[in-house]
Amino acid sequence: MNSQTLNQLDARNHQEIDNERQKATDEAQRCVDQEAVSALKETRNAINAIDQGNTQEALQALERATGKLEILVAQYPELGFVPVSAQVNIIDLAPDDSNEIERIRNQIKSTVNEDDFRTARQLLNSLVSEIRTTIFNLPLETYPDAMKEAARLLNEGKTDEAKTVLQLALSTLVVTEVARPLPLLRADIDIMSAIAIADSDRERTLRLLEDARNHLRLTQQLGYAKGDPEYAELEQAIQDIERQVRANERTADPLSRLLEKFSSFFKRISGTAPAQPA
Repeated sequence: MNSQTLNQLDARNHQEIDNERQKATDEAQRCVDQEAVSALKETRNAINAIDQGNTQEALQALERATGKLEILVAQYPELGFVPVSAQVNIIDLAPDDSNEIERIRNQIKSTVNEDDFRTARQLLNSLVSEIRTTIFNLPLETYPDAMKEAARLLNEGKTDEAKTVLQLALSTLVVTEVARPLPLLRADIDIMSAIAIADSDRERTLRLLEDARNHLRLTQQLGYAKGDPEYAELEQAIQDIERQVRANERTADPLSRLLEKFSSFFKRISGTAPAQPA
Protein backbone atom coordinates (compact mmCIF):
# COMPACT_ATOMS: atom_id res chain seq x y z
CA MET A 1 0.00 0.00 0.00
CA ASN A 2 1.24 3.52 -0.74
CA SER A 3 1.77 6.09 1.99
CA GLN A 4 -1.45 7.94 1.18
CA THR A 5 -3.50 4.75 1.58
CA LEU A 6 -1.76 3.92 4.85
CA ASN A 7 -2.45 7.43 6.16
CA GLN A 8 -6.12 7.08 5.22
CA LEU A 9 -6.39 3.74 7.00
CA ASP A 10 -4.60 5.13 10.04
CA ALA A 11 -6.95 8.11 10.16
CA ARG A 12 -9.96 5.82 9.89
CA ASN A 13 -8.64 3.66 12.71
CA HIS A 14 -8.23 6.67 14.98
CA GLN A 15 -11.69 7.99 14.08
CA GLU A 16 -13.46 4.67 14.66
CA ILE A 17 -11.67 4.09 17.97
CA ASP A 18 -12.57 7.61 19.09
CA ASN A 19 -16.18 6.97 18.06
CA GLU A 20 -16.25 3.78 20.13
CA ARG A 21 -14.71 5.59 23.10
CA GLN A 22 -17.43 8.24 22.87
CA LYS A 23 -20.08 5.55 22.62
CA ALA A 24 -18.68 3.89 25.75
CA THR A 25 -18.68 7.26 27.53
CA ASP A 26 -22.29 7.96 26.58
CA GLU A 27 -23.42 4.51 27.73
CA ALA A 28 -21.55 4.88 31.03
CA GLN A 29 -23.05 8.30 31.74
CA ARG A 30 -26.56 7.05 31.00
CA CYS A 31 -26.23 4.32 33.63
CA VAL A 32 -25.26 6.77 36.42
CA ASP A 33 -28.21 7.31 38.79
CA GLN A 34 -28.59 10.91 39.92
CA GLU A 35 -30.42 9.98 43.13
CA ALA A 36 -27.46 7.83 44.13
CA VAL A 37 -25.07 10.65 43.16
CA SER A 38 -27.05 12.99 45.44
CA ALA A 39 -26.91 10.47 48.30
CA LEU A 40 -23.14 10.32 47.93
CA LYS A 41 -22.93 14.12 47.90
CA GLU A 42 -25.03 14.36 51.06
CA THR A 43 -22.69 11.87 52.75
CA ARG A 44 -19.78 14.21 52.06
CA ASN A 45 -21.89 17.16 53.22
CA ALA A 46 -22.49 15.35 56.51
CA ILE A 47 -18.77 14.76 57.00
CA ASN A 48 -18.02 18.43 56.30
CA ALA A 49 -20.71 19.49 58.77
CA ILE A 50 -19.22 17.21 61.44
CA ASP A 51 -15.79 18.75 60.82
CA GLN A 52 -17.34 22.20 61.34
CA GLY A 53 -19.01 21.08 64.54
CA ASN A 54 -22.51 21.43 63.11
CA THR A 55 -24.27 18.26 64.23
CA GLN A 56 -27.73 19.46 63.22
CA GLU A 57 -26.62 20.18 59.66
CA ALA A 58 -24.94 16.77 59.50
CA LEU A 59 -28.15 15.07 60.61
CA GLN A 60 -30.14 16.94 57.97
CA ALA A 61 -27.69 15.84 55.28
CA LEU A 62 -27.99 12.23 56.44
CA GLU A 63 -31.76 12.49 56.44
CA ARG A 64 -31.71 13.67 52.84
CA ALA A 65 -29.27 10.90 51.87
CA THR A 66 -31.39 8.25 53.60
CA GLY A 67 -34.51 9.48 51.83
CA LYS A 68 -32.89 9.19 48.42
CA LEU A 69 -31.56 5.74 49.24
CA GLU A 70 -34.97 4.53 50.40
CA ILE A 71 -36.42 5.63 47.06
CA LEU A 72 -33.74 3.67 45.20
CA VAL A 73 -34.31 0.52 47.28
CA ALA A 74 -38.06 0.76 46.70
CA GLN A 75 -37.64 1.30 42.95
CA TYR A 76 -35.02 -1.37 42.39
CA PRO A 77 -35.37 -4.01 45.15
CA GLU A 78 -33.35 -6.56 43.15
CA LEU A 79 -30.51 -4.18 42.30
CA GLY A 80 -27.44 -4.71 44.46
CA PHE A 81 -25.36 -1.81 43.15
CA VAL A 82 -26.22 1.61 41.73
CA PRO A 83 -23.69 3.42 39.50
CA VAL A 84 -22.63 6.82 40.82
CA SER A 85 -19.76 7.68 38.47
CA ALA A 86 -17.89 6.32 35.49
CA GLN A 87 -14.55 6.73 33.73
CA VAL A 88 -13.65 5.67 30.19
CA ASN A 89 -10.00 5.31 29.16
CA ILE A 90 -8.13 3.96 26.16
CA ILE A 91 -5.34 1.67 27.40
CA ASP A 92 -3.24 0.38 24.51
CA LEU A 93 -0.03 -1.10 25.92
CA ALA A 94 0.08 -4.56 24.32
CA PRO A 95 2.54 -5.30 21.52
CA ASP A 96 1.11 -6.21 18.13
CA ASP A 97 3.61 -9.02 17.67
CA SER A 98 2.43 -12.53 18.59
CA ASN A 99 5.92 -13.72 19.48
CA GLU A 100 6.43 -10.80 21.86
CA ILE A 101 3.07 -11.49 23.52
CA GLU A 102 4.01 -15.13 23.95
CA ARG A 103 7.35 -14.12 25.48
CA ILE A 104 5.60 -11.88 28.02
CA ARG A 105 3.06 -14.60 28.81
CA ASN A 106 5.89 -17.04 29.57
CA GLN A 107 7.54 -14.40 31.73
CA ILE A 108 4.31 -13.97 33.69
CA LYS A 109 4.10 -17.71 34.32
CA SER A 110 7.69 -17.72 35.61
CA THR A 111 7.15 -14.77 37.95
CA VAL A 112 3.95 -16.31 39.34
CA ASN A 113 5.76 -19.61 39.95
CA GLU A 114 8.39 -17.60 41.84
CA ASP A 115 5.66 -15.80 43.86
CA ASP A 116 6.84 -12.51 42.36
CA PHE A 117 3.31 -11.19 42.03
CA ARG A 118 4.33 -7.55 41.81
CA THR A 119 6.31 -8.18 38.62
CA ALA A 120 3.52 -10.42 37.33
CA ARG A 121 1.00 -7.60 37.73
CA GLN A 122 3.27 -5.20 35.87
CA LEU A 123 3.68 -7.68 33.04
CA LEU A 124 -0.06 -8.32 32.89
CA ASN A 125 -0.64 -4.59 32.49
CA SER A 126 1.60 -4.67 29.42
CA LEU A 127 -0.85 -7.07 27.74
CA VAL A 128 -3.79 -4.66 27.82
CA SER A 129 -5.31 -3.20 24.65
CA GLU A 130 -8.83 -1.98 25.30
CA ILE A 131 -11.30 0.81 25.81
CA ARG A 132 -11.97 0.38 29.52
CA THR A 133 -15.09 1.60 31.27
CA THR A 134 -14.73 1.78 35.05
CA ILE A 135 -17.98 2.12 36.99
CA PHE A 136 -18.12 3.12 40.67
CA ASN A 137 -21.20 1.66 42.33
CA LEU A 138 -22.98 2.42 45.57
CA PRO A 139 -23.91 -0.83 47.40
CA LEU A 140 -27.61 -0.67 48.24
CA GLU A 141 -27.38 -3.54 50.71
CA THR A 142 -25.02 -1.81 53.14
CA TYR A 143 -24.90 1.92 52.34
CA PRO A 144 -28.36 2.89 53.70
CA ASP A 145 -27.62 1.11 56.99
CA ALA A 146 -24.40 3.10 57.31
CA MET A 147 -26.34 6.37 56.99
CA LYS A 148 -28.75 5.30 59.73
CA GLU A 149 -25.93 4.15 62.01
CA ALA A 150 -24.09 7.45 61.56
CA ALA A 151 -27.28 9.36 62.41
CA ARG A 152 -27.74 7.26 65.56
CA LEU A 153 -24.17 7.99 66.67
CA LEU A 154 -24.62 11.69 66.03
CA ASN A 155 -27.77 11.74 68.14
CA GLU A 156 -25.74 10.15 70.93
CA GLY A 157 -23.05 12.80 70.61
CA LYS A 158 -20.49 10.38 69.17
CA THR A 159 -19.34 12.60 66.33
CA ASP A 160 -15.95 10.95 65.76
CA GLU A 161 -17.54 7.51 65.52
CA ALA A 162 -20.21 8.85 63.14
CA LYS A 163 -17.56 10.38 60.89
CA THR A 164 -15.66 7.08 60.83
CA VAL A 165 -18.81 5.22 59.76
CA LEU A 166 -19.42 7.71 56.94
CA GLN A 167 -15.83 7.59 55.73
CA LEU A 168 -15.96 3.81 55.74
CA ALA A 169 -19.20 3.91 53.74
CA LEU A 170 -17.54 6.08 51.10
CA SER A 171 -14.70 3.58 50.85
CA THR A 172 -17.07 0.68 50.14
CA LEU A 173 -17.99 1.79 46.63
CA VAL A 174 -17.80 -1.26 44.38
CA VAL A 175 -15.77 -0.98 41.18
CA THR A 176 -16.79 -2.87 38.04
CA GLU A 177 -15.06 -2.76 34.66
CA VAL A 178 -16.04 -3.37 31.06
CA ALA A 179 -13.37 -3.89 28.37
CA ARG A 180 -13.82 -3.32 24.65
CA PRO A 181 -10.82 -5.07 23.00
CA LEU A 182 -9.01 -2.74 20.61
CA PRO A 183 -7.55 -5.48 18.37
CA LEU A 184 -11.05 -6.81 17.71
CA LEU A 185 -12.29 -3.30 17.00
CA ARG A 186 -9.39 -2.89 14.56
CA ALA A 187 -10.39 -6.16 12.86
CA ASP A 188 -13.88 -4.72 12.49
CA ILE A 189 -12.39 -1.58 10.90
CA ASP A 190 -10.26 -3.71 8.54
CA ILE A 191 -13.38 -5.43 7.25
CA MET A 192 -15.21 -2.12 6.83
CA SER A 193 -12.27 -0.86 4.78
CA ALA A 194 -12.23 -4.06 2.73
CA ILE A 195 -15.91 -3.65 1.87
CA ALA A 196 -15.22 -0.19 0.46
CA ILE A 197 -12.61 -1.40 -2.05
CA ALA A 198 -13.47 -5.09 -2.57
CA ASP A 199 -14.54 -4.71 -6.20
CA SER A 200 -11.80 -2.29 -7.21
CA ASP A 201 -8.62 -3.45 -5.46
CA ARG A 202 -8.46 -7.16 -4.73
CA GLU A 203 -4.80 -7.13 -3.63
CA ARG A 204 -5.51 -4.49 -1.00
CA THR A 205 -8.65 -6.36 0.03
CA LEU A 206 -6.56 -9.46 0.72
CA ARG A 207 -4.13 -7.42 2.83
CA LEU A 208 -6.99 -5.99 4.87
CA LEU A 209 -8.43 -9.46 5.41
CA GLU A 210 -5.02 -10.67 6.55
CA ASP A 211 -4.84 -7.72 8.96
CA ALA A 212 -8.31 -8.59 10.27
CA ARG A 213 -7.25 -12.19 10.84
CA ASN A 214 -4.09 -11.07 12.68
CA HIS A 215 -6.09 -8.67 14.85
CA LEU A 216 -8.56 -11.45 15.63
CA ARG A 217 -5.71 -13.73 16.74
CA LEU A 218 -4.18 -10.96 18.86
CA THR A 219 -7.52 -10.46 20.61
CA GLN A 220 -7.62 -14.11 21.56
CA GLN A 221 -3.94 -14.23 22.48
CA LEU A 222 -4.40 -11.29 24.85
CA GLY A 223 -7.05 -13.29 26.69
CA TYR A 224 -10.27 -11.56 25.68
CA ALA A 225 -12.81 -14.42 25.86
CA LYS A 226 -9.91 -16.66 24.84
CA GLY A 227 -11.82 -19.95 24.78
CA ASP A 228 -14.79 -18.67 22.81
CA PRO A 229 -15.52 -21.03 19.85
CA GLU A 230 -16.51 -18.11 17.64
CA TYR A 231 -12.86 -17.21 17.15
CA ALA A 232 -12.38 -20.29 14.95
CA GLU A 233 -15.62 -19.62 13.09
CA LEU A 234 -14.61 -16.03 12.29
CA GLU A 235 -11.14 -17.05 11.14
CA GLN A 236 -12.65 -19.69 8.87
CA ALA A 237 -15.07 -17.10 7.47
CA ILE A 238 -12.14 -14.80 6.64
CA GLN A 239 -10.30 -17.61 4.89
CA ASP A 240 -13.38 -18.47 2.85
CA ILE A 241 -13.68 -14.88 1.62
CA GLU A 242 -9.96 -14.76 0.83
CA ARG A 243 -10.46 -17.74 -1.49
CA GLN A 244 -13.37 -15.95 -3.13
CA VAL A 245 -11.26 -12.84 -3.65
CA ARG A 246 -8.46 -14.87 -5.26
CA ALA A 247 -11.02 -16.53 -7.52
CA ASN A 248 -12.22 -13.09 -8.65
CA GLU A 249 -15.70 -13.70 -7.26
CA ARG A 250 -17.88 -10.86 -6.00
CA THR A 251 -17.46 -10.56 -2.24
CA ALA A 252 -19.56 -7.55 -1.24
CA ASP A 253 -22.32 -9.66 0.33
CA PRO A 254 -20.00 -12.15 2.11
CA LEU A 255 -17.95 -9.25 3.49
CA SER A 256 -21.08 -7.51 4.75
CA ARG A 257 -22.17 -10.68 6.51
CA LEU A 258 -18.68 -11.07 7.97
CA LEU A 259 -18.81 -7.49 9.27
CA GLU A 260 -22.13 -8.25 10.98
CA LYS A 261 -20.58 -11.31 12.64
CA PHE A 262 -17.54 -9.35 13.82
CA SER A 263 -19.66 -6.48 15.13
CA SER A 264 -21.92 -8.91 16.99
CA PHE A 265 -18.93 -10.74 18.46
CA PHE A 266 -17.35 -7.45 19.53
CA LYS A 267 -20.52 -6.41 21.36
CA ARG A 268 -20.93 -9.80 22.98
CA ILE A 269 -17.44 -10.20 24.42
CA SER A 270 -17.20 -6.52 25.35
CA GLY A 271 -20.31 -6.82 27.49
CA THR A 272 -22.16 -3.74 28.70
CA ALA A 273 -21.86 -1.38 31.63
CA PRO A 274 -24.17 -2.27 34.55
CA ALA A 275 -27.65 -1.23 33.47
CA GLN A 276 -29.66 1.17 35.57
CA PRO A 277 -33.35 1.68 34.78
CA ALA A 278 -34.17 5.29 33.95
